[in-house]
Amino acid sequence: MPSISRLQRMVEAAWAQGFDIQGSEQLGCKLYNTRKWIGATEIVTVLSWLRIRCELVDFHRPTSSDGRHPELFNWVLRYFEEPRIHTPPLYLQHQGHSRTIVGIEQRTSGLSLLVLDPSHGPRQVAALGSSQDSLRLIRKNSAAMRAPQYQVVAVKGLIDTEDQYQDHIGVDNCF
Repeated sequence: MPSISRLQRMVEAAWAQGFDIQGSEQLGCKLYNTRKWIGATEIVTVLSWLRIRCELVDFHRPTSSDGRHPELFNWVLRYFEEPRIHTPPLYLQHQGHSRTIVGIEQRTSGLSLLVLDPSHGPRQVAALGSSQDSLRLIRKNSAAMRAPQYQVVAVKGLIDTEDQYQDHIGVDNCF
């Protein structure tokens, strides 16, 4: 796993090769050694630069009247139900915070995302295997997911031809 400074350098290297010109300009073409946040679009930029095909999905606003995001949950369910040999986790971004969705549960009470959060300390994470109750740390039902908007990055495979790779340079990487 790259450090934050290494990731910042990777984003700048991708920008230098023409990836996400607009994002580069918005951040003043400088990320390394700054306190600027790395968000979903920067993750898409680095993955595309590394020849990893990905998809950025915006959930701009809640899709139910009570402020919840049922469309986000349904999209994640479809993603994890899609047949494939290996299902990569999802990158989840909201309000300056990023987490990792590693799965989804269909429970009698509804759908719950299984989310790893880097803000959880080592003791909290170590407790995950010790009791059934500790799963509440990673289970997020729709009531717990009420940010105004979310972005999800999904890995879709490899960019395996030079034409596909060139298609990502100098254009919006959010496809």
